Amino acid sequence: MQVESKLVEIPNNGNPTVEYIENELTKRNINPLRWAIVNVSDTIFTVSVANLMK
Repeated sequence: MQVESKLVEIPNNGNPTVEYIENELTKRNINPLRWAIVNVSDTIFTVSVANLMK
């Protein structure tokens, strides 16, 4: 397996729960090893993700 680091933009729903962020990552076919919100705007969360690739 390889790990790929990437930045992902997710719509800001005003309530950044773990479930919401992980569901949005899964919709984008990302298998997160770890993630962190690195920037917040009125409309977007920017999330740094370590994606496990097969």
